[in-house]
Amino acid sequence: MDEGVRLQRNTAKIWRNYAFVALVGACGWGAAWCSATDPNSVFTNTRIFAYGSAAMFILAACALVSLCWPLVIHVDDTGMTVRANGATTWLPWSSVEMVTAVKRGADWSDPMLEIRVTPGVRVKGRLGRVHEGRRVYQLLPLESFTCPPEQTVAILHRYSGGKVDAKGYLTYRAGKQAVARWSDEVQRTTDRPDDSDGRIQ
Repeated sequence: MDEGVRLQRNTAKIWRNYAFVALVGACGWGAAWCSATDPNSVFTNTRIFAYGSAAMFILAACALVSLCWPLVIHVDDTGMTVRANGATTWLPWSSVEMVTAVKRGADWSDPMLEIRVTPGVRVKGRLGRVHEGRRVYQLLPLESFTCPPEQTVAILHRYSGGKVDAKGYLTYRAGKQAVARWSDEVQRTTDRPDDSDGRIQ
């Protein structure tokens, strides 16, 4: 029997980002506190800056703590197991109607992976919304997994029996990669010691 595949969030990258925000918040609060206690300081009203920096630090610290319970999705031939915020939900494929890549904003730069389940099904540890009579849950941005988005989509497509809709995003990714390859080729051609029409002497 196929043991399936484990999909998880790239916590190392996110940890660095949150740690940086926490550091900035702590430094900002420290600077505001020192300025407030220094009678010779030119800054006389640092209270708002101190509150903002403290809020930034607290939010980043809470986000760091949340990484102790990272979202993990295990998929196999029978269904998918979602572990989120310390809660585990097993969903047989019959209870999953669709897994979709949805835009966040105006473009496809980092879409959210959403799951739509059959009536009466709940995913523990995630907040869902009702859309057309079905509950929809956001899992993770597609580019936040440890494996490339194309591989994540391929894995879900394979095990779910085709219950994945990510064509728009994959088309965007393919076009972006094609432009990057073309740009690299143009740059290599420009950098070569060729004659004016690009042929090596």
